[in-house]
Amino acid sequence: MTLLLAAVTAFPALAGGKGGKEGGSGGGESQGAMWATLPGPRDVEVKPPQASESLGTVAVIATMWAGSGSAKCRVNFVVENYSSANVALGFIARTFGAKDELVDNWAVSVATLAPNGRTGRLFSCTLGATQFTIVPTAGYDWPPVKCVKAGEETEMCPLTLKLTSTVPIALGKEEKKPEKPEDKKAKK
Repeated sequence: MTLLLAAVTAFPALAGGKGGKEGGSGGGESQGAMWATLPGPRDVEVKPPQASESLGTVAVIATMWAGSGSAKCRVNFVVENYSSANVALGFIARTFGAKDELVDNWAVSVATLAPNGRTGRLFSCTLGATQFTIVPTAGYDWPPVKCVKAGEETEMCPLTLKLTSTVPIALGKEEKKPEKPEDKKAKK
């Protein structure tokens, strides 16, 4: 029972917990209420690039919520393997603000996740995100998930990736770099 209480405290998004302040002082918003009015898709499905039939789906669920005190913002990445293969994945998750500036960066990797397996990664975040994207890490293509074969080797295989986020998803989003002074002179 103590372990269950510790898990609910550590992962309020999985327990249906609320972020923000509770009671009469601050109201208490649900996990995604801050981002609910932002336009854009919250669910994206990426089919396998191979022509063969998919081995199943690997789901990545990114849940952000605002907290109080020192925990101003948290993001929980839950990875669920609904495929018939052991899988590995690696990606950089990023959030962007209203002016396309980079707000946060997180590296998420899973060495091996068995069929019907589930794992999570909890990070701190910064408020102000308006869009969410993922970028494969080195050694991964798109989608950033591979099958794990005997001997812990990974290889591309036909897997579907389902991405769900409380913040609108913008796949292929790039960070806007500020212009250098010499670039502005060249445009005149």
